[in-house]
Amino acid sequence: MGISRGATVVIDDYLDQRRPDVTDCYGRNPLLATQHGRVADSTIRTYVYDWSRPCVITDECPHDRDVPDCDAAQDIDKTSSCPSSVTPHPIRRGYITHLLQTGVPVQIVSDRCNVSPEIIDQHYDVRSEDEKVQQRQ
Repeated sequence: MGISRGATVVIDDYLDQRRPDVTDCYGRNPLLATQHGRVADSTIRTYVYDWSRPCVITDECPHDRDVPDCDAAQDIDKTSSCPSSVTPHPIRRGYITHLLQTGVPVQIVSDRCNVSPEIIDQHYDVRSEDEKVQQRQ
């Protein structure tokens, strides 16, 4: 499964114009980078909490909070306190399930996502048994 042409244009632009020229402690060039190297897990988690809040997209709160007065909307360290914010795990689970639904073999998903096939089956594959049977056929 490849990525769309539009996505490659965006990634190429980011690499050409925005990505800092840094390597990680293994000499690799991480896609997501800061001036100090690879983006930390905590930074990714903060971004997910931040961008999963509806008020970021709509400027409105579905929880009847006043956005300018809401700590979760105004303080980056409190974004996780929004009832609508999510952790990175559902995004990872959705990505893994999407790969499986589109026919990517479990071993390739396992390698790509750095998770064992057993853990994929236990925690990430949210397809129904009928969907799994149908896909095997």
